Amino acid sequence: MFAVIDSGTTNSRIYLVDEQRNIVASSTKKVGVRDTAITGSRETLRSGLKELFFELLAQEGVDEKEVKFAIASGMITSEIGLMELPHLTAPVGLCELSEHIYKCTDPNVLPIPCPLYFVRGVRNCYRKDAQITDLCDIDFMRGEEVQCIGIMEQLHPSLPCTIVVLSSHTKIIFCDENKKIVSSKTTLSGQLREALLEATNIGKSLESEPGEEAYGYSFETLVDTAYDCVGRDGIIRALLMPRFMQVLLKTDAWERKVFTDAIIAADDMKAFFAMKAQGYLANTIILFGHETRCHMYKNLLQKKVGVTGEILEIYDKSTIGKLTVDGAIAVAEKIIEKED
Repeated sequence: MFAVIDSGTTNSRIYLVDEQRNIVASSTKKVGVRDTAITGSRETLRSGLKELFFELLAQEGVDEKEVKFAIASGMITSEIGLMELPHLTAPVGLCELSEHIYKCTDPNVLPIPCPLYFVRGVRNCYRKDAQITDLCDIDFMRGEEVQCIGIMEQLHPSLPCTIVVLSSHTKIIFCDENKKIVSSKTTLSGQLREALLEATNIGKSLESEPGEEAYGYSFETLVDTAYDCVGRDGIIRALLMPRFMQVLLKTDAWERKVFTDAIIAADDMKAFFAMKAQGYLANTIILFGHETRCHMYKNLLQKKVGVTGEILEIYDKSTIGKLTVDGAIAVAEKIIEKED
């Protein structure tokens, strides 16, 4: 048995995997590199992952000696993770990721009783003397590269394809006909939404109120209107509009939530247009994340960006977890065989 650790910006998940590569169990904890950024210390992340690891073992009645090793990917390898490892430079595929997997021998990095292997992230290829004027070409990922490998190895999509990960960020990733990650573009969408709900009065506007009545706006109307408002007035003003909807119009919490999510999605379309201009928006697009967000982005990509090819949506949580684990296993296959 071995563990797969997927550590992100706000949440981390650990999977237990048996010798047949089946997920035995998994558990999530709200701990990630954002905690390091806030506290200035890695201790919250380190202790949180340690607790999650041993809680999962106790939950499943698994002795720690049964876990032979762990494979970790995601923001855990960033400068605010547990160990900073340099990104690989695109184009990067399964071979490159496997060749550069890193074995950590320091038990103080993460105090768990088994060897720990880190999968490196991937960055865009840009000129060595890049300046601030080159920022639009600069991007990186940590964790999504594993998900891309899982999708390409298990689902065998038509290539080239564009994989869109909808989580704490929106990450648009172009993969070529050789199954290699070529370029990506990232926005702060998920974190923006969370900050909006927690740190502004918009969060209250998305809560249900006693006696409120919906006007009956359709999902499509809400999305189209949000897109038009962002285009006409900009995202900063558009994000205030759920307050107008609550105080001055007849709407319910669902309508205001859809509208708010659509504002963020509408602004994200600028990143898709930029990828399209670079030739990195393939005819096959795979949306990977929350169900409602997948539906929303599919709607906007077809109606506003003009995508006419196949758009596949992956939002089932167990499927997402399985593809993440499959990708990590594929990258670390040689190590798994050696450790077994």
